[in-house]
Amino acid sequence: MLIEAADLLARMKAGEKFITVDVRDKALWQQRTLPGAYHLNVYDYFIPDSTEFGIQQMANAFQHAWQQLKLSDGVTPVFFEQQVGMRSPRGAWFAQFAGIQEVYILNGGLDAWLSAGGELLPGNGYSATVDLDFTDVACRKKGDGLLVATRDEVINAQAKGATLIDARRPSEFYGEFAHDCCPRAGRIPGAVLLFWEDVLQNGAIIDAASLRQLAGLVGLSPQRRLIIYCHRGARAATVYAALKVAGYENLAIYVGSWHEWAEHSELPILTGR
Repeated sequence: MLIEAADLLARMKAGEKFITVDVRDKALWQQRTLPGAYHLNVYDYFIPDSTEFGIQQMANAFQHAWQQLKLSDGVTPVFFEQQVGMRSPRGAWFAQFAGIQEVYILNGGLDAWLSAGGELLPGNGYSATVDLDFTDVACRKKGDGLLVATRDEVINAQAKGATLIDARRPSEFYGEFAHDCCPRAGRIPGAVLLFWEDVLQNGAIIDAASLRQLAGLVGLSPQRRLIIYCHRGARAATVYAALKVAGYENLAIYVGSWHEWAEHSELPILTGR
């Protein structure tokens, strides 16, 4: 799922075809980006309701945005930002969710590309946004349901033998901090904390051995289904990508995340250390 900048450059020079996708703000893409890069805003889309219907809406919205880029079938996308944060993993997860099998994140992002000797040019190609207001529910290709968890699946996670992973800051996990949009603070009962920034170092996802060690410290088992959440589903994608690199396969994101869970007063929460 990761590709290093030097490897990407070498493979491009050898004639391999990649589509580079800049997921930073549009103005930054327009200033300078990888030569020929497309622009896609994946950050501002937050699913309002993690039901089967809401998840199909999300699949439709991404596919609609992807079609606006006018890409040919069978392309291999490489998502990037300035450094790896929460945007490029989210773009890669969206693409996998939409059924694109081979997807990469440029490890280290644009900074690593420059360090490897890559050039930058102004962005002037196609740009699209995964639109929160896109509500077309006409029959489209269904998203990969294995990569996303509904609210009902999260409610029944422990009974089904799944592990919940909270990717937020410790202060959010322990209920010491709440976003203004959330009526309640805390965590989903049974969740373990794997802070998203711990899987990064110097703007890149750390090596697979270190990731496996980190996952082991919080008790993650490759044999279990792992459901990751954060505030609104973006930071969870970084942990998703890191665990993929570490060799974990049965991974899903609860896209509604804490923002959705906190809105439902009937759902249990835990606070404290």
